[in-house]
Amino acid sequence: MQNFSELVIKFRVVLISLFFLLTFIFIYSMRNLRVNPDLVSYLPESDEAVKLSREIGNKYGGNLTAVVVIESDDVFKPEVLREIYALTESLKYVDGVSYVTSLANIIDIRGSEEGIEIGRLIDASSIPRAREELESLKRYVLSKDIYKNIISRDARVALILCKLMDGVDKIKVAREIKKVVESSNISSRVYYGGLPFQMIDMNDLILSDLNILTPLVAIVVIVILFLSFKNLIGVVLPFIPVALSTIWTLGLMAILNIPLTIISNSIPVILTAVGSAYGIHVVNKFREDIPVVDPKEKSKLTLSRVGVAIILAGLTTIVGFLSFIFGSYLVMIKEFGIFTSLGVLFALIISITVIPAILSFLNPKKTDRRVAKVKRGYKWASYILNFISRLKYLVISLNLIIIALSSLGIFKISREVNILDYFKPETQIRKTEEMLRKNFGGSLPLYVVVKGDIQDPMVLQKMKEIENFLENFGDIHNSLSIVDVLEEMNYVMGEGRKIPDTREKVANLIFLIEGEEIFSQLVSPEKDEAIIQANVTYVSSKRIFEIVNGLEEYFSKINGFSVSVKQTGMPLIYKHLDDAIIKSQIQSLILALIFVFVIMSLQLGSVVGGMFGVLPVFLTIFVVYGFMGYAGIPLDIATVLIASVSIGMGIDYSIHFFNRLRYELMEGASVEQGLLKVLGTTGVAILINALSVSLGFLVLVFSSVIPLQRFGAMILLTMFLSAGATLVLLPAIILTFKPKFLVKLVKLKSKVEVVG
Repeated sequence: MQNFSELVIKFRVVLISLFFLLTFIFIYSMRNLRVNPDLVSYLPESDEAVKLSREIGNKYGGNLTAVVVIESDDVFKPEVLREIYALTESLKYVDGVSYVTSLANIIDIRGSEEGIEIGRLIDASSIPRAREELESLKRYVLSKDIYKNIISRDARVALILCKLMDGVDKIKVAREIKKVVESSNISSRVYYGGLPFQMIDMNDLILSDLNILTPLVAIVVIVILFLSFKNLIGVVLPFIPVALSTIWTLGLMAILNIPLTIISNSIPVILTAVGSAYGIHVVNKFREDIPVVDPKEKSKLTLSRVGVAIILAGLTTIVGFLSFIFGSYLVMIKEFGIFTSLGVLFALIISITVIPAILSFLNPKKTDRRVAKVKRGYKWASYILNFISRLKYLVISLNLIIIALSSLGIFKISREVNILDYFKPETQIRKTEEMLRKNFGGSLPLYVVVKGDIQDPMVLQKMKEIENFLENFGDIHNSLSIVDVLEEMNYVMGEGRKIPDTREKVANLIFLIEGEEIFSQLVSPEKDEAIIQANVTYVSSKRIFEIVNGLEEYFSKINGFSVSVKQTGMPLIYKHLDDAIIKSQIQSLILALIFVFVIMSLQLGSVVGGMFGVLPVFLTIFVVYGFMGYAGIPLDIATVLIASVSIGMGIDYSIHFFNRLRYELMEGASVEQGLLKVLGTTGVAILINALSVSLGFLVLVFSSVIPLQRFGAMILLTMFLSAGATLVLLPAIILTFKPKFLVKLVKLKSKVEVVG
């Protein structure tokens, strides 16, 4: 580090100027930063569920529906029907909307002298005014199952269904729909449901969190810095890497057109909580009693003495985040891993360049070595070490019991990928979805794709069987397919509410309906494929997975020569998201453990030493996930990050612990004396760092997004567990087993200065 520190001080003006110039460039770039709350896009394009969903979207006019909910004492009032009609006509012209379906334009199949007449249910010029006519229309509509997905059974709620084209900006289109509705100034109560509107709310929550949580965590860190250093320099300098690394990371994301997601939204908070530690170590060492008066020389000595330890600590944190790149199936988690790693790297680089460069301009003041405080530190450390020494077997046994109990809790962990669960219960979107659940069974779209000759009565009969299965399965409602339309037509013609029994009759009915919008939404142009639409209730992810698995099992039994059946839609996508979360959890956890084990082994020159080093984080992971299982905290797109983040940050404590212990042993201390000095110096620093990082992450509990609240709370628990395991479990194991790699450390002749 000596040569590096020489270069930093030699080119200090250039470095400071260059870094702040880059900062202004990135600040300018941040204006183009965007947000992506679309859960579907978090899966890779190669995912089978995504590919089939897009295929259906392209072929049938879209796969997501924005739901405009109209509530009134009675929908069948002239003024309400006129409002629904006017809105329907206006919404048809919104760019990105392929179809609009409501009471105002849905087909009406009636008998006539010629046999059958297909028209519109309501015409603008002939909206009934008389009470008797309105009651007659109400009875007629409520008697038809074909209208059950747009009008509630009590006729108090009507839906306007806006199907979005595949590939459009869903948030932009949904906002435009809202704009059109709000500009209409209708008298009825209006609510918004469905995934496109949920994406708007998620988008707004992400931006709100960014604007609120980032300043909040900055205030927390500034307060901690002030309490630690009690002067302006001690506050400003460690905060520079935090501010610059956050700006650089977000600016780079904007330049590369990488959007913020529900996860990467937490990057500023993470960088603020983690990144300040590196600058703290540099400033803290500069304030120590290095016997040098010249600020340039003192900066060089400071960097040369703490640089290696800081770089090593930074690398392990980076490794924890890098594991998401190689170990995750989800695009958003990979992006989170990439840019959080870069952010930590930026904070590390700035801490070992800009801060020493600025310090070299400052006149070092004579520092107070705070001997009394150090003695008090050794005094409590002596009590702790004596306690651990006397009860070392008990400490180890208790930790083994904790691991065993935690292992049982791990099996109780549930998973949650339902986007509705990410909103607080009091939010309007949750209330709207509850209304849709009560009146329409929910708004989560499910599509069953049936390949076969749609004009073949046997194929249609098979579709009817599938619909019956869906309706009887539970939590699946309002199924609709071409079968329902053909049965209604057959009924009107006096043939009974059933599928025509000959191909010719089916073809005749299809000929009559083929030009209608409803036909193109349900049947392919070649008539070799059709879809069954249905709504799934917003239930727990566990129940959604039961639905997906139950449908797969049923479809596997009926697939044959006449039909081929597949499911798609949000339940299947949620299932794939869940599978991806489990896969990401396992792979990133294994990779992170391997990476930090290798780093610890290289640092200590021993495989056994590497195993000792990872013990605290290993214990922490067991306890945290066991706690999640017992407390009912689910594994979701945020809490899946806990293990690797914990490893990356928690291993820092082991690094500092063994660095200090190695230094003391090489100075001639016995193992017991070395542990005493570690606990009295580095141990205090570890506790302070755990407090600082924990409080930084604690800010996330104020997030508007529930998974980030859980993530923040669990990281707080993780940091204190890691610190506690490092300062209690490691000494107990070392005193019990007296590992040989510590004897090797005594023989090392190179002298290493560490952060204490």
